[in-house]
Amino acid sequence: MRIRYWYWVPAVLGLIADLVSKHVVFKALTADSRVALLGSWLVLRLQKNEGGVFGILRGKGYVFVALTGVALGFVAWMVRKADPGQRLLHLALGLVTAGAVGNLIDRLSLGYVRDFIYLERINYPAFNLADSCICVAAAILFIQILREGKDGQAKGGKGKAKS
Repeated sequence: MRIRYWYWVPAVLGLIADLVSKHVVFKALTADSRVALLGSWLVLRLQKNEGGVFGILRGKGYVFVALTGVALGFVAWMVRKADPGQRLLHLALGLVTAGAVGNLIDRLSLGYVRDFIYLERINYPAFNLADSCICVAAAILFIQILREGKDGQAKGGKGKAKS
């Protein structure tokens, strides 16, 4: 079995970055702290998210634990089925794994997800590096789909894009 570096490297590094950043920020700041990094555009502010994205289903963490398990199972299946040459796909799946596991560790150990990155000027809900990993993965997958569609049209619908 071939080691899929394009999956494992972002999965492990993303998870480490997420957990270390949460630990450092939550250790350094207090509940009422506000640290402006880029004026009111980018602010560090602690938030305990007991729900899902944008705080939906607050207090229903078990739902997100179950959904995370299903998602990680699907990712594992995708990694096994994907051609090792599909580097962008493996990169995206690694980032999804990092984000899902990072937030899952919070949910299981704390009962909430630690968020701290806040775009204050536009009042965007606070998020963390795990959330960012998942969003970057979604963008990579979207780009991959567009590339495959473009290559497929150019080759009569039968082409595959190289990652």
